[in-house]
Amino acid sequence: MGLQNTEETCIVRAADRRLIRELALVLNSCSIPHRVVQATPQSWIAVPTDRAEEALQELANYRAENQGRQRHKEAVPRVHPGAWPQALLWSVVLVLVHILAVQGALGLNWVESGLASSAGVAGGDWWRPITALTLHSDLQHILSNLFFGAVFVGLLVQVLGAQLTWPTVVISAALGNLLNLFVSGAEHRSLGASTAVFAALGALTAVQFSRKLASSRARMTRWVPLIAGGLLLAWNGMGSTRLGPGLEVQRQASDNTDIGAHIAGFVMGLALGFVVWRLEQRAWFTPRGRRALALATAALVVAAWGAALASETAA
Repeated sequence: MGLQNTEETCIVRAADRRLIRELALVLNSCSIPHRVVQATPQSWIAVPTDRAEEALQELANYRAENQGRQRHKEAVPRVHPGAWPQALLWSVVLVLVHILAVQGALGLNWVESGLASSAGVAGGDWWRPITALTLHSDLQHILSNLFFGAVFVGLLVQVLGAQLTWPTVVISAALGNLLNLFVSGAEHRSLGASTAVFAALGALTAVQFSRKLASSRARMTRWVPLIAGGLLLAWNGMGSTRLGPGLEVQRQASDNTDIGAHIAGFVMGLALGFVVWRLEQRAWFTPRGRRALALATAALVVAAWGAALASETAA
């Protein structure tokens, strides 16, 4: 849009010719007459002097809108790779330990030496809250945890990365087992990866809620992750427990679901998820530190099973 016999004012100078063309398009869309002069080292845009203030305001509005879009783009959370390999690792570990336990590898009773037991933990068996996470009572038990665990661990890997996912899941699940044993009494015994499954769900809920809290302006949408996490816990973690017509709790007599372990795992995962999300924001928490934490977690699981089998051998 050219200028003819009009007093003009230069409103923009820039070395970037693409920027000049972009701003000229903005003025063109606003029907503001202008003249583009492309030169070296700088090009510029001139407009009628009586419309210079209007043109500057339109360009300022355009820049502000673009900066807002850029901030929104930067706020989109990173999706970490490796969800499928880590879900596969989850499955391989559970299947391998189940086969070893069923076969009584090394001539040892893996279940008795590794299950979570209030009496055992009270007697100094520190490994039980960890080793119990890899044991299962039957095929149906392990298949359920293979599926839901792969889903929740895979999703958590996408938001935290593998190096933070495993410490979060293992530590919060072990703490969940400890909490469940403490609450359930001296005779309580349990086993299964379901505590870890719901710990992963709790951590995923915490991280997604924290992200919504930091980025969403809509107050209602901030609560969606917490509501979704609570609903998934209620739907998948309560076994056959239901509310009857008179709001009384009903449960099938044959149902041996350890509801306390599910709730404890979810609560501990939720708590640790908030902590890990805060850690993730810290510049000093380097990739090297994350790798070290992941390796320490793997070493802890191996050491726990080493201690469990050594105790069985000694007995």
